[in-house]
Amino acid sequence: MKVYTICLKTYMIDQFAKDHSLPSFRITQFNLAYYKEFISSYDELSTWPKALREELKSAILFSTITPSTILESKDKGTQKIVFTRISDEKRFESVLMRHDDKRNTVCVSCMVGCPMGCAFCATGKMRFIANLTAREIVDQVLYFARILKKQKQVVTNVVFMGMGEPLLNLEQVMEAIRTLNNPHCMEFGIRRITISTCGITPKIYELMKLGYKGRLALSLHAPNQTLRESLMPIAKTYPLPELMSTVKAFATRTQLRVSYEYILINGVNDTPEHAKELVNLIGEDIEFVHINLIPYNPIPGVSFSRSTSRSIHEFADVLSEFGISNTFRVTMGDDIKAACGQLANS
Repeated sequence: MKVYTICLKTYMIDQFAKDHSLPSFRITQFNLAYYKEFISSYDELSTWPKALREELKSAILFSTITPSTILESKDKGTQKIVFTRISDEKRFESVLMRHDDKRNTVCVSCMVGCPMGCAFCATGKMRFIANLTAREIVDQVLYFARILKKQKQVVTNVVFMGMGEPLLNLEQVMEAIRTLNNPHCMEFGIRRITISTCGITPKIYELMKLGYKGRLALSLHAPNQTLRESLMPIAKTYPLPELMSTVKAFATRTQLRVSYEYILINGVNDTPEHAKELVNLIGEDIEFVHINLIPYNPIPGVSFSRSTSRSIHEFADVLSEFGISNTFRVTMGDDIKAACGQLANS
């Protein structure tokens, strides 16, 4: 029996169908059941004969990942899964966030660990362990889609804000996005997908060349080069002026608002003076700018603390005074270490 190990499910099923001389409608049946009806096993692929389903089971794994730990926040709004890769048993985490406005956002990982080493991030403390494949990324979304189906809900948004730097695993990330967006697969709207990056300038240009039309979020977290270097080592390689110019070019080309992620750390980057520096960094072209203010989420071994409510409001008031769109992100899942910066296979 031939076992298919190619990354993407769509390609694997095409090859399986070719090797078994299956008519094209069998692929259509498979894609409908797997990607749109979110079956929980090949046994539910009822449009295929049982003998053919058994061959499929032997040839292609139903999922490349398996849940090893499931945690849910006290308010039931956040669920964190520690997944184990079947290929090598390495573990990584993904998060489902249920918002009050009925959105269901899946925060996917693209790596096990992360090479960026940001001072405020638990994933960065793990360092880089491995890249995830496109199929392992898609399987995260499918896992949560199956859960939501049982509750008569759907995934509404996918954000690449879990473990890893998406632009350093760009080939697999883009393959995953193509599968999510493919009308024959999940048919997920491209504008409901967000890639978050620490700021790999040449890769942002590559993203544009690839024709990516989804949303972009820049992990900024500091209004000047010196402070950003102290928080994010990657800033030494890709200085702020060049990075900001590149991100603005992306916004102009896509005509989409870029989200500038800004974690507020008490006494480090949260004063009104920092806010004014941020205003100057953004400049006058604010049409496609949105500042997402994020409360710092504590991680082990780091002495940072969350900004006070007063500091947060004063910071936001400065931005608003200059007409810069901004919101304060409500923390979700920090009681299960599922909030921004806390993913670490704990």
